[in-house]
Amino acid sequence: MLRTLYTIGYEKRTIDEFVELLEDAGIGVLVDVRETAWSHKPGFSKTAFAAALGTAGIEYVHAPFAGNPKGLRDAAPDHAACLDAYRRYLDQNTGIVDKLDDVIRPYLSDGVNVCIACFERHAGDCHRSILGEAWCRVGRRSVKHLATAGCSRLIRV
Repeated sequence: MLRTLYTIGYEKRTIDEFVELLEDAGIGVLVDVRETAWSHKPGFSKTAFAAALGTAGIEYVHAPFAGNPKGLRDAAPDHAACLDAYRRYLDQNTGIVDKLDDVIRPYLSDGVNVCIACFERHAGDCHRSILGEAWCRVGRRSVKHLATAGCSRLIRV
């Protein structure tokens, strides 16, 4: 059976729009892959985020180990270099993808749709796409990026 992991970013979205996109995709669990689950954007810091998702019947899980470490972000001269650094970081720390799989596998085995989330609206601008693609390479898996207006892009490795 092919297992699919969804991804989404909350940039330029309200919490209501974000939750609606998740509901439309049938997401049952959202895994927050930010190192620190805090945001200037109302509704997207850990407590408020979990509450809004819970009201919609979506379970919230924070996986800070999968975040792009602050040290990498601070050392990068630009965004592209930051993403390259995260890619190398994942290559050197393969246990991160294994740990993420340990978090999401039980849900997927039970038929629950799981989505990983971070800030950047477009997956290609975010470490979640790198994380999702690394997860994809371990078995029969695919990643579906939920994008603008609920459109999506499917990746199979």
